[in-house]
Amino acid sequence: MSSPAPFTLCRIFRGERTYYYALFRDPDTGKRTNKKSVEMLRKRLGIFDTTPIKRRDEAIRICYKALDAGVIFSEHSEQTLVGYLREFYTWETSEYAKRRNLLDPGSISPPDYLATRLNLLENHVFPPRIYTNLLLSKVTLAELERLQLELVQAGAIRNTTINMAMTTILVALREAQRRGLIAASVILSVKSLAAQHLERGILSEQELSAFMQYAKVYSEKRIYLACLLALLTGMRAGELRGLCLDAIGDGMITISQAYADRAGLKAPKGKRTRVVPCPVFVCEALRSLALDNPYSHTHTLVFWSKKHGGAFVSSHYFSERFRQELVRSGVFDQDTLNERNITFHSLRHMANTLLRGTVDEHVLRMTIGHSSEQLSNLYTHLSQRGLESVQLAQQNMILPLLDSKT
Repeated sequence: MSSPAPFTLCRIFRGERTYYYALFRDPDTGKRTNKKSVEMLRKRLGIFDTTPIKRRDEAIRICYKALDAGVIFSEHSEQTLVGYLREFYTWETSEYAKRRNLLDPGSISPPDYLATRLNLLENHVFPPRIYTNLLLSKVTLAELERLQLELVQAGAIRNTTINMAMTTILVALREAQRRGLIAASVILSVKSLAAQHLERGILSEQELSAFMQYAKVYSEKRIYLACLLALLTGMRAGELRGLCLDAIGDGMITISQAYADRAGLKAPKGKRTRVVPCPVFVCEALRSLALDNPYSHTHTLVFWSKKHGGAFVSSHYFSERFRQELVRSGVFDQDTLNERNITFHSLRHMANTLLRGTVDEHVLRMTIGHSSEQLSNLYTHLSQRGLESVQLAQQNMILPLLDSKT
């Protein structure tokens, strides 16, 4: 009688990505382990390849390598700091994220939140900044302060980014200390560096008017409409990526979802659906753009990607194209863009600035998407007159800058 296979391989589909997981069978007890990410096993083997594993035979090969290397059933091998941090900030393996979501559902819902922090550590902190063989249980305050000083001396990133990196590490270490993996006597607190936050830049009304009139004539339709929509409604880039045809009404847009690379379609920031006024001619143009998509796709996206066959545009699409068009318009050069920190998100701030003072503050916050639960509850009882005030403010404060007559 043949012996059972040492592991079972399975595939999980999330958005447009395929992930392989393996359940290994303990040769002594016959019990199976919890599912393990094959991509995480690849990292534990010291193969730091970020290319997604797409083929089954490749996943099988890595699983056998992990077994041969003793990664799966090693005798109580103590975890390194780097290995712990990688598991902590990987969605598929993070016990911390699972526990947080169990106690407070949705509190760490987007995998992108963890991925952003892991990328920060991979790019700026992991070896050689952190010693490869440093054990989790041996972490000390002196080691953390050494790491912080080395990041400052390297001069590659700003103090604000260093502070974020150190906070990212400390959150994980405090959880390890709570679980008894680090002695309670170890001080896990590093003083933050003095940091001057780079204020998000906004355009002057003259600069905005000049750019939007240029974009209306010379820019691609989708980037012009994306800028126009962000300016009128304050929609975020992720909300634009997830905008579908059925969300476009006559003079209104329902914002019920956003799109992120790892999480896929998810609730918008604040986890609440909101309805925002939008001029009828803009709604008609958005519907037309969605229906122009020649590709077959699960969702009828408004801002569909030519490069990816009608699927979601990339996470950098709006920001990169907006800055490119600003330079092409002659309104800014590249140095001025960088100096003033002008980004696609600046249009959201412009919407907030131009509408403020002409719209009730509660209505404005709900329209833009800055809301507490208390304000959300209040908003549900606001009259139609509140939304009409936003429409009037758009017509009086924003549309004249765009030279829009229709």
